Amino acid sequence: MPSHPLTTKDIQGSDPLAKLFFNVFKLKWFGMILFFMFAGFLYGYIIPNLYNVSPASDLITLINIILVFPTAGYYYAYQPKSILRIYQSVTRFFKEENLDSVPYEKIKTWHAKRIWWILGIAIGAISAGFGILNAINLFGTTWENINWLQITLVFGIRFLAMSMIGMIVMRHIATSMALTELFQYTEFPLTLDTDKIEVFSSVKRFSLEIIGVAAVIGLNLGLQPLVIEVPMPEYLFYVVMYFILVPITFFLPLWQVHRRMVTIKHSMLDKLHKDYQEEAEKLYNTLAKDPKKDLSSSYLKQTESMTFIKQAVELINKSPDWPFEGTVFYRLIITILSPFFLIFFEIFINIVSGIIYPN
Repeated sequence: MPSHPLTTKDIQGSDPLAKLFFNVFKLKWFGMILFFMFAGFLYGYIIPNLYNVSPASDLITLINIILVFPTAGYYYAYQPKSILRIYQSVTRFFKEENLDSVPYEKIKTWHAKRIWWILGIAIGAISAGFGILNAINLFGTTWENINWLQITLVFGIRFLAMSMIGMIVMRHIATSMALTELFQYTEFPLTLDTDKIEVFSSVKRFSLEIIGVAAVIGLNLGLQPLVIEVPMPEYLFYVVMYFILVPITFFLPLWQVHRRMVTIKHSMLDKLHKDYQEEAEKLYNTLAKDPKKDLSSSYLKQTESMTFIKQAVELINKSPDWPFEGTVFYRLIITILSPFFLIFFEIFINIVSGIIYPN
């Protein structure tokens, strides 16, 4: 088996933006952060000042420039390394007879499919399209629509950032689906503590990483209704995508592990139940041959064997079949909802105020 069968370029596949930023411009994760921050400073402050127009001052634009877009660029560059770690972790648990048949070429082909980056860029195009339509309707009135050059720059950067966010999601989904095939060749050990098994920790960390990134990006959505007048069609599009894609991206890789854990668990239980039945039949035959039912050595041996098998069945039944503890689920809910806590709080205050001070 080759020592380095997969590379980050294999994970990036045929993504044209990855080729542009990482192969042509040779940017790393910190370069992506600086790129988006500099671009934001350029279109948000330098160009408006050149045209004597008030620069960007709303909180949402500042968050996008300082936090959301740089985070998207950072994780877009970092994610392929995280995916490689997942594949390496899973293949360590391959059955010995399957070590030479790891489907690396199939994984490369899978990630190279154009559908992944097409869907990612489609998300960026939709996002930029919403903004351009709004800018055209208000042409020449604010810093972001001073002229066509500014519109191109502002929404070109938005297109890049949102496309990268879209491709982050698509890569994650592609990896989760590829894991389905890899898990067919693995044998995971049963455990009472999933954090002690490297592959479980790796998959859980992989899922939590994208949730953390999503929460940062979701901060934009959570604050928009509080600080600006949001364009509802665009805002609803983002919110619906957020609440659909974030849980899916979290559970999809974990679901693949869960399915494999359940298969292994059921296989072991089936074997134990079969062994128990065989021992029970032996015991029945022993009792049938011994009408006095004295505690012969064979009788004791068979009874002891059945007791051990029963204990093994109970132990395996208690073993987890999800690669995380229950607290992770609550952390997921809190993380997903956290960007919207201020909105929930404002709604709560309005309800209380309406009760205390009715019109």
